Order: sequence, then C-alpha cells, then structure tokens
Amino acid sequence: MNIHYLNLEENFTNQIKRYHEQYDKLFFITQNPILNQNPIINTIIHTDHHYICSDKEQCKSLEEYEKIIKFLSSKHCNKNSAIISIGGGTVTDLCGFVSSSYMRGIAHIAVPTTLLGMVDAAIGGKTALNIGQIRNLIGSYKNPDSLIIYNQFLHTLSKKDIINGYAEILKYALIMDEKLFIEIENNIDELLSSMNLDFMQSIIKKCIKHKLHIVEQDQHDQGIRNILNFGHTVGHALESCSDFKMSHGIAVFHGMRIASYLSYKKNNITMKDYNRIIKLIEKINLDKLQKMNHNKIMEFIRVDKKNINEKLNYILLKKIGSAYIEKNFDKENIKNALEIL
Repeated sequence: MNIHYLNLEENFTNQIKRYHEQYDKLFFITQNPILNQNPIINTIIHTDHHYICSDKEQCKSLEEYEKIIKFLSSKHCNKNSAIISIGGGTVTDLCGFVSSSYMRGIAHIAVPTTLLGMVDAAIGGKTALNIGQIRNLIGSYKNPDSLIIYNQFLHTLSKKDIINGYAEILKYALIMDEKLFIEIENNIDELLSSMNLDFMQSIIKKCIKHKLHIVEQDQHDQGIRNILNFGHTVGHALESCSDFKMSHGIAVFHGMRIASYLSYKKNNITMKDYNRIIKLIEKINLDKLQKMNHNKIMEFIRVDKKNINEKLNYILLKKIGSAYIEKNFDKENIKNALEIL
C-alpha cells in the first residue's frame, strides 16, 4: 500500500491527476456532507463517474452495495479502473468491500476525510457491511492500493469528528505505546483542537505505523490483531443498541472505560494508572449513559466476532502501553462492569 502524506491543495489535486494517467477510469464515491464541507472535492470529481451514497452507517448496507455495483457496471467500470473513496470510515469500509468483490477485485484508493479514518478505519484491509443492527457482519480483507492523508481536511471537522478520531488514538497509546500516552497527556488540548497540522500529522503517522505493524503480523484477525479491538467489544454493542445514533468514538470511549476498569480489577494496572486513563477519557466530557438495557447490550456482545464457540476473547491491558487477549473471558464480568457507565 502506497501512503501519500499531503498538506497542500496543489499536491492533492496533482496526485489525483496521476491516478487519471494510471487507470483508464476513476470512480469517485463519497457523501453529500463531505462534498459540502470540502469544496476541493467538487473540483476533482468533475466527470459523471461519481456516486453519492447514503449518509453515516446507512451506507454500509446490502442495498447500497447493490446500487453501487449496478452503477459501476452501467458506467463500464473494468479491471483497469479504480474506485476512489472520499469520506469517513463508513465510506472507506463500503468501498473496500465493493473493490474486493466487483469483478473479483479492482483497485481502491482511499482518501479518508476524518481523523478516525486517517488513524484507523482506512488502514488494515478490513472491509464490511452491516446487516440490520449488527455491525460488520459481512466483509472481506483487502488493503487499499493507495492511501492519501490530506491533513487540510482536519480543519473541516466538527468537535464530534475529532472526538471520534481521538478515541482510536488513545486506543493505540493504551495497547502499544506508553510514550504516545504521555504525549497525549502533555498535549491533550492541542490534540482536541487539531489546529496544529504538523503535530496532528505526527500523531497520525504514529498510529498508522502501529496499525500496520500489527496487521503485517496478522492480516486475517486470527491472533494479535485482536488487540486492536480494545474497547470495541462493548463499543460496538452500544452502537448497535443505540441503532447507530451513538457515534463510534463515544461508544469506544465507554468500551475502553469498561476494559480499563476490568484491567484494574484484575490487578493488571494500578489505581493511579486507571485514574490517568479516566482523566483522558473525561477530557471529552463523556456523559453517563442514559439508561440502557444491559441484557440487550450483552446480547450484542454474544454475537461479537471475537466469540469462538460462544467463548469471548476480550482485550485487557497488562499496563499502559501493552495489551493482551484474555481467552474464554467471563461475560458476566462485563455485565457487572456496565454499572460504572
């Protein structure tokens, strides 16, 4: 996978021009809010080869997938064509699956426009669709052929978008980089403002490096890659319970709070370190959850992809900067811990 870190509009548009020379046709897939926030995108998708998909998680559906396949076919997309996905994690997830299955695989160029997409969602090759309220039930593994990190997009993001990305950045720090955790502690206000693009690009590069290091060891999620799901077992369940009204970042923050608490209860981390983690989570003014049905949450955890023979592989911390997979984890521990949310 080729990664291009770009910070000037001219560099961005020139890179798209190079793709026009490399492939016989480019097909741009994005969403209306992305177009409205980023005028530069309107300048590069000037052909009729673009598709506007549904907003948010609604685009990761079989119905949307079928519409895109029919669109590509009607425009004579072929094996020498490329899809360029421009948007957040939902768009890059959807387009990754489309590119892996259309004609048994065509090129995919990912252009994440959100912090979450830049540090996590567009990297690693996991592609997916949701089925009903169950996230990512259908999917495949296919890395983008190219990834463009255009940091000017960060200036278009809402506070909510920044928080979604911050959740994944904090995850990387907790599971594999104590130095990054300390850097976040010392620069949390700068991170949450995302105004210093040099600082943000440095953080983004570290996260990408960490994810690629894990993915290179375990492309198909059979072992160590599971640690990237820290906070996501409960997080995904909360998203599903809320019918995806709860953002991914907020859900993962709640999930990391539970996982950190259970790590403390197992005497893996000290009370001092647990409080350091909670302090960084509370920087986003995380509200207590409105009353949610704990049995319903547990039902979604029961169908989590990390279950093997109905036994849960759960990610806990050894310490700040190191995580491990606890096999056959007792789900009752999670149910009891939900009381702290």
